[in-house]
Amino acid sequence: MTPLARAVFVLLVGATFAAFFAAQRIKGEPAVAQVVSLARVFSPNGDGRREVNRFEVRLRERTEISVDVVDSAGDSVRRLREDASVGPDRPLVLEWDGRTDSGRRVPDGRYRVRVTLRREGRSVIVPRTTLVDTQAPRPRVKRITPSSIVGPEAVPVQIEVGSISRRLTKRGRVYRTDDGEPRLVAELGPVEDSRTLVWDGRVDGAPAPPGTYLVKVVARDRAWNVGSEPRRIPPVRGSSRGEPGITIRALAAEPPVRPVTSGQKVTINVDARGRPYRWRLRRVGASKPVASGRRAAREPVELTAPGGDSGLYALELFAGRHRTAVPVLVQSRERAVLLVVLPVLTWTGTAQVDQDADGIANTLEAGAVNWPRVFDDGLPRDLYDTAAPLLRFLDEAKIRYDLTSDLDLALSRGPRPTDRKAVLLAGSERWITRAYGRRLRRYVLEGGHVASFGAESMRRGVTILRNRDDTAGRLVRPTQPSIQDPFGTRFDDVRRTSTPVTLSLIAGDAGYGLLEGFDGALTGFSVLEEADAPEGARGELLAALGVETFTEDESSEVPDELPEAPRPVLAATKLGDGLVIRVGLPEWGQRLGDRQVGQITRNIVDLLRGAEPKIRTPAP
Repeated sequence: MTPLARAVFVLLVGATFAAFFAAQRIKGEPAVAQVVSLARVFSPNGDGRREVNRFEVRLRERTEISVDVVDSAGDSVRRLREDASVGPDRPLVLEWDGRTDSGRRVPDGRYRVRVTLRREGRSVIVPRTTLVDTQAPRPRVKRITPSSIVGPEAVPVQIEVGSISRRLTKRGRVYRTDDGEPRLVAELGPVEDSRTLVWDGRVDGAPAPPGTYLVKVVARDRAWNVGSEPRRIPPVRGSSRGEPGITIRALAAEPPVRPVTSGQKVTINVDARGRPYRWRLRRVGASKPVASGRRAAREPVELTAPGGDSGLYALELFAGRHRTAVPVLVQSRERAVLLVVLPVLTWTGTAQVDQDADGIANTLEAGAVNWPRVFDDGLPRDLYDTAAPLLRFLDEAKIRYDLTSDLDLALSRGPRPTDRKAVLLAGSERWITRAYGRRLRRYVLEGGHVASFGAESMRRGVTILRNRDDTAGRLVRPTQPSIQDPFGTRFDDVRRTSTPVTLSLIAGDAGYGLLEGFDGALTGFSVLEEADAPEGARGELLAALGVETFTEDESSEVPDELPEAPRPVLAATKLGDGLVIRVGLPEWGQRLGDRQVGQITRNIVDLLRGAEPKIRTPAP
């Protein structure tokens, strides 16, 4: 190495050591400006939590300063103080509400404080940042274990929360949603450093009863933003993220939606939650079962459809203290004149089943449903109120009938007048397909006879999607109720009276067969569906009962307004070459033991079958 090179090397080493010691001296000295208590994160979103970031600016020496908040690019977004005098003994207390100079809220992100020393003509940007975070976390129920469907015993249910950090504080609320308005039944958490909430499966200290439940997850981040999912209870259908639904089930079965023929082998899947169970098959209205048995856990019921006449049967299931029942339609091998149609579409569309695991039971009122349907809450209400009493009446009167469902007819091409003359709709056909409604109208116009029992019937449309075998599918696109049915009958809303009313003849011929044995007054009804009979060249009202609106006044003065004309609640109408009889009295099935109600029901059946009504002693 030359002397010159050696000298340069020594100078460089000396300069390096000098710079090092100078830097260490600077680091050991207090900063020109310090910012104290600046929150690492805050949330100026208007929810009242951590809206403002309060802090202090301290200086080593007294001087005049200005203070700005700057973004990540170093550009000022807000001037907090102009020409403030600050010294070691007098810190400057400031607060920032997350707004710009123009009053707008700044975008979420990291911001710093810049202190401008006016006398020195220089600025210092404090290294520490504050994070503006106004976005609430968006938690969701990612998974429920052991399953979203659990048995009636109280077992811990683990709710795994997704889409947020495990470090956030999480709570849970459990609501029951299938029993009236949703109600809170359990509070879970809080938990931190975990994504799992746990519900012990209890309500008020006892095992939660069978039903549909929904878990609402609430999470709070470090800016105290609070987010929840679902955001509202009950949630809007299809709006929930994740799968927050829990179904507690004791017993359920999936009955056939179409009639089974006498002597046919039938397999019915049963969910007893892994427990053995007992079963029995009983004709509705009979006390003695026609078949019974025991099955091991997870085994289906296998039986032979009873012989003899057509009828509605109940498959009753028992497991421990829990029980349920599902309907089974059995069709005789011998053909009858009268075809009874049960409203399986209505039963399917109103069954409370959470098929999407979103915590809300799927019904046609709310959207689409799957078929066949699992029944876990016993026989449908409409079956108890209307269908079962009518079928018992027919059985006791020794009136033979064929039996089918509206779903079966909708999937086929029936009914046709060439096949049979009489159809009795034994329940509320709340939803029907357009094609089925058109076939019913054509059936009547071409000479068929139809009687309809049940309110709000045949006024809502639905579309049936099916698989290739017509054994499963979905009911979709339910419509709002129309003001008229396929026959042209125009309806009022169902009316409830404070006291029972008296029905009398308001139109038509008192000698018509519908009123055979009628003594002029029918009492005891307080729920009415009034409607105008079909009008036009092809419609003729034959007889109608309703509530008389005119009452005779003792005074001779002419009233200012005449009362409205009464509207039929029970009417027989000739339509084309056929006959339509409508019973708009939902309480009819419960009154079949009344002499006149029983007599008029026999008259309806006789008219459907083309027989001459006559006075009969009602069946016991």
